[in-house]
Amino acid sequence: MEITNSLLVAMMFIVLLTMGIGNIVIFLATIVDKKTPIKTDLIHISWVVLLLLVYFNMFWHVLDILTVEEWSFFEFLYIVAGAIIVFFASQILLPDSSRPEVNNLREHYFGICRQFFFFLAILQVWIIGVDFVLRKGFTTPGIFNVIGLFLFISLSSSGSARLHSIGTLLAWILYMGLSLLKSIGFF
Repeated sequence: MEITNSLLVAMMFIVLLTMGIGNIVIFLATIVDKKTPIKTDLIHISWVVLLLLVYFNMFWHVLDILTVEEWSFFEFLYIVAGAIIVFFASQILLPDSSRPEVNNLREHYFGICRQFFFFLAILQVWIIGVDFVLRKGFTTPGIFNVIGLFLFISLSSSGSARLHSIGTLLAWILYMGLSLLKSIGFF
């Protein structure tokens, strides 16, 4: 087997994504475990599940990484930065299980939402930039990322539970709409 630069970039990307996926799965397992005294919150759990889907989507795009024949060190760093950004977002979103006082997910969510949405906003900028690194230019799906960027900036600057409920629903609609359009071959 020939080890190419693309394979090395993909391996690093996959390792970082796998760590984040594992953390989310472990957290969801504690929610399912009835012995764990955690007061769940629909908004928080919705973002955890949506973030898991974002991880899976990013994992699927490893195929795009493997199509690039030559990589510069900057391109490598840029690609790996996306996996790091989403990992940071998930680490912020998931409560520290070693701290027993973090058992109310609603309080936790509103305590970290500014940081969490800041990282999601940065992730949108990164996703738009990836198309340039992969030499595709600005693509039509990038419009969804621009909308997401404005949504996440709005959510990071608000503590309103109503706005966060609406924002969560909008994020799901954006994600599912983009996924549907991609699956039917529109993009």
